[in-house]
Order: sequence, then structure tokens, then C-alpha cells
Amino acid sequence: MILACLCCLAGANAVALMNPPQDRVLLSDAKIPIVFTNRKDLKIPKVNESITPAKDVPLGYPHGPKTSEFVPPKKRLYGYTVDLRVSSRSKTNLFIAASQDSFPCTPNAPDRLISIYGKPTTTNFDSIYDRASDRLITITGGSPEFVPAKGGYEVAIQGSAKIELKPKYVQDHLGYFLWDKSKPLWPHPVAGWCSWMAHLQQVSQKDIEDASKFMAKNLLDYGYDVIQIDDGYQRASQSGEPPLKPGEKFSELWTEPNDRFPDGLPHLAKEIKSLGLTPGIWVGLFLPLGIKHNEGYVLGKDGKPYRGPWVNYAINGLDKPALEEAYVETIRTLKSQGWDYFKIDTLRHVLYDNYRKAPEYWKSRNQSMEQAFREIMKDIKSVAKDSYVLACWGTLPELAGVPDGCRIGEDVAPDFASIRRSAKYIAQFHHLNNVVWLNDPDYMCLRLPVAEAQTWVTLTALAGGHIMISDPVKDYDAARVDLLRRVGPPMPLRPGNISPAKPDPEFLALNVAKDKQEWTIVARTAWADEDSTKKSVSEFGLDPTQSYLAFDFWDSKFLGVVKKEFAFKSLKQGHCQAVSFRQLQSHPQILGTDRHIGQGVVDLDQVAWTNNTLSGSSLLGKDRAWTTYIHVPSGWKVGSVTAPGSTHQLAGKVLSLTFAPKSGKAKWSIKFNRA
Repeated sequence: MILACLCCLAGANAVALMNPPQDRVLLSDAKIPIVFTNRKDLKIPKVNESITPAKDVPLGYPHGPKTSEFVPPKKRLYGYTVDLRVSSRSKTNLFIAASQDSFPCTPNAPDRLISIYGKPTTTNFDSIYDRASDRLITITGGSPEFVPAKGGYEVAIQGSAKIELKPKYVQDHLGYFLWDKSKPLWPHPVAGWCSWMAHLQQVSQKDIEDASKFMAKNLLDYGYDVIQIDDGYQRASQSGEPPLKPGEKFSELWTEPNDRFPDGLPHLAKEIKSLGLTPGIWVGLFLPLGIKHNEGYVLGKDGKPYRGPWVNYAINGLDKPALEEAYVETIRTLKSQGWDYFKIDTLRHVLYDNYRKAPEYWKSRNQSMEQAFREIMKDIKSVAKDSYVLACWGTLPELAGVPDGCRIGEDVAPDFASIRRSAKYIAQFHHLNNVVWLNDPDYMCLRLPVAEAQTWVTLTALAGGHIMISDPVKDYDAARVDLLRRVGPPMPLRPGNISPAKPDPEFLALNVAKDKQEWTIVARTAWADEDSTKKSVSEFGLDPTQSYLAFDFWDSKFLGVVKKEFAFKSLKQGHCQAVSFRQLQSHPQILGTDRHIGQGVVDLDQVAWTNNTLSGSSLLGKDRAWTTYIHVPSGWKVGSVTAPGSTHQLAGKVLSLTFAPKSGKAKWSIKFNRA
């Protein structure tokens, strides 16, 4: 047996391995320490080092720069590999040390889109990513099997394999060079309503009040707690004209709204909070001439403040008095008024349409425009304190590790093309979600055919970022409210593919490990009319030698026991199917629920099978009865059911446990007897 531990970054001191047990041999080449048990048939492999130039990040937006256009001088990428050459019949057991903030994944799956919850053991994965050390360890060949263990992962390899370590994986290899990974990730789900595509720049106080009352009544119980005012409330003009009036503070153009908000922003924030909701507000960093600290403007070649599209003039983030007056004072005042969610917009234009268009300005001062850009967001986040701060729009590698979230894509509208656009950016930047920040694929507009709305919420929910909506509340009929309830609250997911994926993902898989159980949800999206298709279950990380229970979530229907492959149904363009798979057990077990698309990620807790009794806790919700479905195999019959406030019914092999509308959770217990 071999025990190998790739457990430090380049140049790190592996204190724990300095005194290995007597029956082990220590191989150390100063870069990676590897510990092996004695084995006569094994030749100790050599650690090979590779050094390559760093590259900037592809952005992939149809307008603006195609890459981040930034690589620190002389930045190099380091990689270390070990070629383990053994008999094809030989099984090798390894141990990879990793922190609790690690997860199994793959960097080599551009055609797949995978999310994970917990640390599932599937055949999809060939790598371990450890966010605490920003280290990626990949095993190529050998059909690795990862099993979570104390302090890391036990790994079994069959035959020869290559073990590769990439230190500073996200920071250097993916090009987020300034990432500060020490910043904690945002710990709460983000879901709610945004005013932009609902009312555009004509949004009014009444629109916000109506939306707040609707969300509090219908969706707050399902995790939707944000009401975010977007562009249209402020008096500041994005054209940059006219300049400020004498004695007028620039921040007042934001904190004292236009006449469509007669009661002012503090009153509105208080009203939103009184309903149990979080008041959110949009601020664009476009700037006119006329601030007092005018020496802080970024200057063009002519020595005058440089004016760029969308953002007009910009402030050097390293000039603290000007930064305070131009940007920070606005956020500080809004925070004091009661706003607790900040969407900071036009950031992309500050950097690409102003800073980068005036390179001589930065060169003459021997200053870093990237550092100046980060200082803007750092100071905004500092005065926002414990509030959520969203950077908008597009991925901004230079800000990595500062904002809590990032809007990863372009604006969307109520049409099928927008669903496709949203899916494109989810696929391209999914690997950043809950690693660098919380992804915001932008709001959804559900005032389109219900089947297409269902597809949009499915993609958004299984990606695990924001779930925001933006329609006039009159358009949320019972069917659309039900769709939103069945995907709320958002799930705290990690990316199973830790590198960019291709657009138009037909399949999105969610692999789950929770309460000593594992299951997989697979959603298929039809970007054009699609016939029924059979897929091997191995494509979604399942074992083709095992049998699985298949449950259609949106239809709340048991699809039978499957093995080796599953036949997805025919779909019209814009439609989808979401199916969960649980390995078949010889005793009664959870089949699925109609409450949440995660099928237990947020809606089932403490599920256990002991002494012929299946028990657990189900998440419920007001104004709607919810059902947990249980598979009862041959040879078993239902005994006693303890589930206050519920009814139950057995149809064939499916026991339905239906709970009356109620907030909170309901504990249940079902005793089974052998037939």
C-alpha cells in the first residue's frame, strides 16, 4: 500500500511530515513532500516542476474587452507532477490532506455543468480543490475514488496515474491575481425582487411598496427577502450634466431621491424592514464634474478629467478625500438610512472605459490602476459594514475577494434569448460561485410562458447563486408563484467543474451528500426541440452497476427503477425536465419531494433509517400543502405513521406524506413492518 500526501504549496514547510513513521519513506524535493509506505514493487517517483507564463482571464462578453487585460509583471504559473507507474492490476491507496473548506471536482469538463452540495463520492470527479490553500490536486488515470476522511480524503487508484498539484490555482492559474481568499464568503442565501426590468427608470415609491407587500405575503416564507430598488430613484444623471449646483453635495443626488419618492429613502427602508424584508438599493459610479476634491479626477492626455462612455468621469481610488466625496459618502449615508443590500453598478466602466483609457495618468504617478480600483470597492464595503455588497456588472477579476457577490452576465429581458444568455454566463463562470464570491446570473423575468419560466428557475436554482426576479407584481400569477416557491430558498452550492464550461449546457447535474445519504439531480434543457434521449448514468457521476430510483421533480412522479441508463423525455424548445436519482435500497427510503428542487438539500433534515423506522424533518411553507414521497419496496408494509398535521396515502410502492400549509419544519416518523 502507498500513502501519499501532497499537502503543501510551493516552498511551504511541511512540519507534519518531518518525522514520518519508521515504516515509511519520505521523499521531498523542497516543493512537495510525498510520504509512501514501504513497498518492494514500487519505484519512488520523482516530482517534476513546470513553470509557464501567466495569462489574463477570458471574459467572453460581446462588447468591451475580451480579456481582463491584466497580468502582474513577471507572473509565472507553477505546477508539480508525480508519475505513479505500477501494474495495471495494482490498487494504490493514497491520502490527500485538505481543509474543511475543500471539495471534490474536475477541471477538465467543459461539456458538463456540475454543482455539488457536501462532499459526494461520484465517478465525475478526478480532483480535490482546497479553497483554504487555493490548491488543486488532480489525478489523471487510475479511475480515482475520493472518500472524505478526517483531515482530507482517502483515494483509491487502480493502476498507473499522474498526480498533479497546482498551487494558487484560482489566484494564478485562473487569473484572479489579486484575489484575497481570506475574506469569508457570504453565509446567507440571496433571493428577492429587483425593480429594474419591472419598471425601468420610471420606478416609483408605490411600485416598491406594492412589491414589498406582495413578496412579504407570498414569498418571504420561501426565502425571498430582498427588495432592491434599481436605477430610477436618484437625481444623479448618467450623462454627467449638468454639474453640481453651488453648495450641493454629490451624495445628495443619491440619498435625496426624485419626486416619485415623496416620503424619502429612510421612510421607505423602514417600511420594507417592517415587513420582515431586506431593503436593497442600486448605486451607479458615474460622476459629473464639480466635486470639491477635483484633484482626484483621473486625467487624460490633455490634463483634463477624462470622460468615458457610461461612466463619464472617474475618481482615483487612491485619493481618499476624493473617493469619500465621490463614492463612499453616498454608501455611508444610505447605510445610515437603513439600506442593507448594495448593488454597485458601472464598475466595469470605471476600469475599462476610464482607468484603462488613461494609462499615462497612472504611469506618471507610478500608481497601479488595479489597486486604485480595488480601493474603491474596499472603502465601499467598509462603510457598508455587514450589508451585502454586489459588484455589477460582469466578472471583475481585479476585485476578487472584496465584494460579497458579482453579477456575472449581461442584462436580461422577458424572452427565451435571455434564458440562453443567462445559461451561457452561468456555465462560463460557475467555477467562481462560492469560491471567489456568490454568483449573480442577474434577475429572471418570468412573464413569459410558464414552461420557459420553469426552465429559467431550474437553471438558476441548480447553479446555486442568486435567485432574483424582476417583473411587475401583477404578472406573478399562481403558477409563477408556485415555481418560485419550489426553488426557494437558494441552495449553498459549490462548483463541481472548477474551470469554465461551454455555452448552451444541455445537462446540469447536482451531486449531493447529506445525512450519510447521496443523491443526484439532473436537469435537461431544450435549446431547440429535442427528442427523447438515453444517457448513461455514469455521465452524471452514478455507478452503472447499481440500480437507482428516478423521480421527476416538476411532475412529482416516480419514473421507476433505472440501471445503466435513463431515457429523458422529448422536450419542446425552452422546456426542461428535472429528475432525481437515489440508489435503490432494500428497505423503505426517500424517493423525493415536491417542495424544493434540491430534493432534500434544504427541505429534508435528519433523515435516518433505524430499527425498521424511517424518520426525518420536512421544510414546509404557508398557503401550500407539500408532500414528501417515500419508496416502499416489495416485502415491506406501512405500520404506524407519526406526522402531526399530515395525511398519508400508499399508491403502489410510493407512500405520499402530505403536510398542511404551515411555516417552519415538521418532524415525522414511519414504522414499517416486513410483509
